[in-house]
Amino acid sequence: MANSHALISSTMVSVGFLIAAAASFISAYHPAYAFQQSVGISLVNNGRTAALSHTKSMTKLSSSTTANNNDSLSPTTSKSYLYNPTERDEHYNGNIAQYLLDLNDEGATFNFCGGMMFQLVLTDKLKSHLQSVAANDNEQQPIIYKEQLMNRIPNYKKSSFADNISIFHGRELRGIPSANGGMNFCLQLSYADPNGVLDESESPPALGGTGTWTGKSLDPQGWSTQEINTYDGWRQDTYRKWRTAELYESEGYTTFTNDFNGADKGYGLNHRFYLHYDNSNRMWLSAEDGCEGTPDEGKSLIGKLGGMLFGK
Repeated sequence: MANSHALISSTMVSVGFLIAAAASFISAYHPAYAFQQSVGISLVNNGRTAALSHTKSMTKLSSSTTANNNDSLSPTTSKSYLYNPTERDEHYNGNIAQYLLDLNDEGATFNFCGGMMFQLVLTDKLKSHLQSVAANDNEQQPIIYKEQLMNRIPNYKKSSFADNISIFHGRELRGIPSANGGMNFCLQLSYADPNGVLDESESPPALGGTGTWTGKSLDPQGWSTQEINTYDGWRQDTYRKWRTAELYESEGYTTFTNDFNGADKGYGLNHRFYLHYDNSNRMWLSAEDGCEGTPDEGKSLIGKLGGMLFGK
C-alpha cells in the first residue's frame, strides 16, 4: 500500500510538472506579455511557423460582428476536406476563393509555434469579393505559389502592394476575448485596392521599401491610409508600429471595437500575406516576415498534452 501511494504521488508530481511547463509556455505568449515585449523585443521571431487548426465548440467570429452566434456545425458533419490536401483538391477543384470563405465560416484558427491560436477572419468587403470570385470562377482566383517565401515569388517588391490575388493585406490582432482558440488572437485578411500600382520612381515611404504603392484605403475594416503609407512588414516586428483599438478607430476603422465584441483593449500589427504549397501539397498562408500556417485539425499544445496524459 505504501508503495502504491508513493507511485501515485510520484505520478501526480510528474503530471504537475508537465502541466506547469505547458502553462509556462503559453503564458510566454499571452497578449499582455506580448504587448509589453513589443517595446524592446520582437513579438514573434522571423521564420516562425504555424499550423492551422480548427476549433468547433467556440463562438465563430464574423467580419462585421465577430461575436455573433452563427449556427454551429453538427458534430457529425465532416469537414476533413478543409485539412486533407487530397480531399481539398477534389472538393474545391481549384476554387481557392471558396476555400478561404469556408475556412472563415468554419472559424478556423491558426496554430502558431505549437500553441498560439489565431482565428482567421475575413473583412466584409474581402468576403464579398471572394464570394463573387468563387461564384464566377474567374481570373481573380487567389494564386497558390510553389515558392515558399514571399520574397521569392515573381515580381516581389518591398512595398504595401496587394491585389487580393497574389498578395493580401492583413493584420495579426491580439486582445480579442471572443476569438476562437482561447488565446484572444485573430488573423484578419482585408480587401486591397485592385487599381493600385507600384510607382518605383517615388521615394519609398518606409525604410528598405522599393517604391510607393498608389492604392487607396477602400475597405472600412481594412488598412487605413496611415497603414498603407508606413507599411514595412519585411522588417522585424521590434521596429514596427503596433496599433491599439483606439488608434485603429482614430485612423478610420471606426467599428473595430464593435466588430470584435467590445475588444477595446485589442491591438495589432499589419502584414502582407500570400499562399503557397509545400512538398506535401499542403496550402500555407504566409506573412512577408516568414510567419505561416496550414489548415490542420490538430489541437494546441495544452490539448495535445492532455491527450498524452489522459488518452484523449
